[in-house]
Amino acid sequence: MKPLKILFVLGIMFGFVVSANSQGDGKQVERPFKGSFNAVVVEEYPSYEILSITGNTTHVGNFTGEFGFDRVFTINWGTGELSGETIYNGTIIAANGDKIFFESADPGMKLDLPFNPANRTGIMAGWATITGGTGRFKNCSGDLFQVGTFNMTLNYAMWTAEGWIKY
Repeated sequence: MKPLKILFVLGIMFGFVVSANSQGDGKQVERPFKGSFNAVVVEEYPSYEILSITGNTTHVGNFTGEFGFDRVFTINWGTGELSGETIYNGTIIAANGDKIFFESADPGMKLDLPFNPANRTGIMAGWATITGGTGRFKNCSGDLFQVGTFNMTLNYAMWTAEGWIKY
């Protein structure tokens, strides 16, 4: 009779543990989000380029991904600021295949001055928005502030981002 009682108690305890860890109620939780990103141009078109990204973020770990960058912009030669259609959108892909989608309408890019056509480098500082995802990140949202550098001659960028994600 004792083994049956023990199994019954263990069954009840297991039920509490499963329900405490379950997010089956559909409630999303806002969490801090932080990461580092590296990007390399893999395809170039007259006004658009596709970059391969790698890095590490909270809630994802090491990731791969890509983003498209619209290069239709104007340069203010007095300040070095890029303005106009500096838009990008991208995807972070976790090791298990879950995805996070993000975009920015103004990544806050500014060329280093004085401008050197042989070494087109600069800094960026601006906001990106998390716009959704798949897997555990389905319907996620968030905002990230990003700061980094880019080199248009060598076709790479690196930056860090910090903010929040809700999933």
